[in-house]
Amino acid sequence: MKKALVICSLALLSFIPASAQFSWGIRGGVNYGSNDITKLTEESVSSIDNYTGYFIGPMAEVQIPIIGIGIDVAALYSQKGIELPDTTKMKNQSISIPLLLKYSLGLGNFAAVYFAAGPQLDFRIGDLKTTYKDGNEVKDFAFEKSSWSINIGAGVKLINHIQAGINYNIPVSKEGVTKMADNPTLGTAIDNKPADFKASTLQFLLTWTF
Repeated sequence: MKKALVICSLALLSFIPASAQFSWGIRGGVNYGSNDITKLTEESVSSIDNYTGYFIGPMAEVQIPIIGIGIDVAALYSQKGIELPDTTKMKNQSISIPLLLKYSLGLGNFAAVYFAAGPQLDFRIGDLKTTYKDGNEVKDFAFEKSSWSINIGAGVKLINHIQAGINYNIPVSKEGVTKMADNPTLGTAIDNKPADFKASTLQFLLTWTF
């Protein structure tokens, strides 16, 4: 799947004409989402809270002015918090690389609206594993080292330098796995069926381009 993503990205870049306009800048914003852990008890799911975080990093955009289509790529440090059933807290930290196909529609010389969609690769950093207690059961939770997702978003461009938008990130592959601990010390393991972790994220973003 990742090979297909790379091939798709190279194919998009190959269609950029010589008349395209290039800009780069800094992007930052807020992550807000909810956890989706399957194959757990109803009590476990209801005790897992929403989380918030932030992202920041450089971006670059290539746009074809005549038709309003462009390609937007960024390398963002992204952080989100996750709270497990026993209130154990972890940081979901990653280097996120979204590649967006962006369509812009001008509203005069100083403003435009845009719509964007495309894939995203996440490479996780920091602590990836922890053990927590869920009722009488002791479980291990581990983030995947990498995962991929799809972005869908829209926003506005102002005075050729400011972009403000909203983006919805939809996970495609699992981001983590939870299962019974191999050597539980706080309870008794009933089964060891792994449960996938995914987290859809709503993002509010602000970009300054040079």
